[in-house]
Amino acid sequence: MSRKKSPHIVCFAPYTDWSIHSTREVTILHALRLRGATVSYVTCDGAFTDCDLLQESKGAPKQKPANACLICQANVATKLAAWGMPYRWLGRWARPDDAKIAGQWVHGLKPEDYDTATYGDWHVGAWVRSSVHTHLRIGEPDLNDPRHRAVFGSYLYGGLLACFALDRLFDEEKPDAQLLFNGRMGPTRIALELAARRGIHTICEERAVVPGYVMLYDNANCMSIADAIALWDRWRDQPLTDAEIDTTAHFLADRWRGKAMDVAVFSAGMVGADAVKDLGLSRDRPIWALFTSSIDESADVAGADGRFPSQEAWIDATVAYAAKHPDIQLVIRVHPNVGSAKSLGRSEHDLAYIADLATRLPANVVLVPSDSKLSSYALAAAADVGLVWYSTIGIEMAAMGKCVLRAAGYLLGMCHFMPDVDAPGTYHDFLAREGRAAENGEILEIASAAWRLVHLLFYRRPLPFAPVKQTKWYAGEMAYQSLDELAPGRDPILDRICEAFMTGAPLHPETIPSRAAAPDQERAAIRNHLSTLGVM
Repeated sequence: MSRKKSPHIVCFAPYTDWSIHSTREVTILHALRLRGATVSYVTCDGAFTDCDLLQESKGAPKQKPANACLICQANVATKLAAWGMPYRWLGRWARPDDAKIAGQWVHGLKPEDYDTATYGDWHVGAWVRSSVHTHLRIGEPDLNDPRHRAVFGSYLYGGLLACFALDRLFDEEKPDAQLLFNGRMGPTRIALELAARRGIHTICEERAVVPGYVMLYDNANCMSIADAIALWDRWRDQPLTDAEIDTTAHFLADRWRGKAMDVAVFSAGMVGADAVKDLGLSRDRPIWALFTSSIDESADVAGADGRFPSQEAWIDATVAYAAKHPDIQLVIRVHPNVGSAKSLGRSEHDLAYIADLATRLPANVVLVPSDSKLSSYALAAAADVGLVWYSTIGIEMAAMGKCVLRAAGYLLGMCHFMPDVDAPGTYHDFLAREGRAAENGEILEIASAAWRLVHLLFYRRPLPFAPVKQTKWYAGEMAYQSLDELAPGRDPILDRICEAFMTGAPLHPETIPSRAAAPDQERAAIRNHLSTLGVM
């Protein structure tokens, strides 16, 4: 994108009440204005019958309260006034007959066609589906279930309303670029897709794992890992410096010791925990730890699928192998985000499967339920072999120097240090070969590769964002007293972000700077840290 005299940037922000995102979006817009851009902030004025802010799986009423949108709009207006950001409601671009047309369209659809529902050339079903997944905490909607049909139909209705309004907004505003929150949930996914059709450059913002950092996705939604793959291709063979090793060690130590405050940390720490004793295992027989994944948000992500048709089919096949090899102690740790006190809602589908699985396990298989207080990290440290679908604990277990076998893709698809399981027909042969070999894996070779990836995913890929302080996982507040602090030249990262919006410049440097790091020094430093952390 070539620089224009005064580029125009639109920010469609239907979830302004999530202030960790809106504070960052408003800050970026203020900074863009200081650099000569014009901006428009557009937010929601109650257009939708269901909303990602009020997800049923997270305790919201099945029927959205009548005053919910009024309360939200009042909060939004108060925030934006305090932040000095002019705004307009999405309803400005709605027409009186939009609701009637959308209602008739949804009414005329067969439920079995919801997934592929289109209006003209708008793929509304595909664009809102991810919101349905998280609203109900399911990997696959059951369209024979009246509740699932109702929720999907509601998001289709709201999705078409968003299509109408956003299409007109883009017609009128003719933006050069767009700033969005995540680009995954129905309304923001629609904004991303409609912008792409017009050649509008979009950058999506999302919360990073490490507080104080922000994730930015160039012309992609927050589930995309294309940028991570590109960075990994450049950096995977580069040893970490001493400073990078220390940063990574601190990050892992906080997680493994239960001190990390991020929302994505669901497990207790492993300090003082003895998984072998607590689970009644023997130290004289190999321990294999299988970690399930919470898959609703990433259910439709390209590259996330595994060789098996479902996570459940893979678990069943692994249990069947263990039944034939009683010397193995298989521990199945159900993801704490499926149905524990820390989980973001409950996945009733997964819980039903686990309840059934518990009734048919052989004697050498132990099931650790989602709500167990057992530390997943203590289990990973005690195990000889790890098996994962695509949960990030697989990377953390590899960072302990353990061999991990992965059954699916997504982020773990980048892990060249993790063997990829075979298809169902040869899976047991794979376990007999790779699983047994993994019991005596090359510890430091695995660990050093995993530490490089951990640093890349949590410190190199996200960008530090000093202008906003993260007070809770979902809340943020401005850390600057004056807009002068956002002026060009004051913050090199903010300068880089603004340049990406205004010229299409890359968010990450495309060349690797000269570095003083060596593999032998890296392995020695990692060994020392793992020894200190008690996992070697």
